[in-house]
Amino acid sequence: MDCVELTGTAPTRTSAVTTPANDPVILIARSFEAPRALVWRCYTEPKHLVHFWGPKGATNPVSEVDLRVGGAWRQVMRFASGNEYGYTSVYLEISPVDRLVWRDAPAGYRFGDKLPPAEMVTEMTLAEAGRLTSVHITVRFTSLAARDQAVKQGFASTVSEGSDKLDLYLFTLSATAAFQQE
Repeated sequence: MDCVELTGTAPTRTSAVTTPANDPVILIARSFEAPRALVWRCYTEPKHLVHFWGPKGATNPVSEVDLRVGGAWRQVMRFASGNEYGYTSVYLEISPVDRLVWRDAPAGYRFGDKLPPAEMVTEMTLAEAGRLTSVHITVRFTSLAARDQAVKQGFASTVSEGSDKLDLYLFTLSATAAFQQE
């Protein structure tokens, strides 16, 4: 799947990314000016994921979602250098528009395959208040060392840049919808 590089300005918010000293987690909080159902769809539908997942400049030639408990989410990010980074996750819990929990999985994982112990489990919750949807993400690692290594490799900045792209994408979707209603 190809996607268009979005440019322009959208309502600017900053992702709050924290790493508590004695807990192997990365906590991410961000608000978007969009309905919760739309934000949910952006995180769970490949046609939306390809537009914002990953850091600035990355594209997503592969985005596959089997949105069911035990289903796989596969994503491949391609960088300007041509390098690619692919990963597979498995959904552990799904409460539509409220909560999504997934974990890492080996490449080639298929529904029902036996999984090794998780290295990383991610929980995402969404809450709507007025025109804003708050997204809270907790990424739990097996150890502080594993969490710190992920931070060192740019995990937090990748998430922040992806959130910036999502903010712009949501803004573009809203502007397109408004234009089509005229």
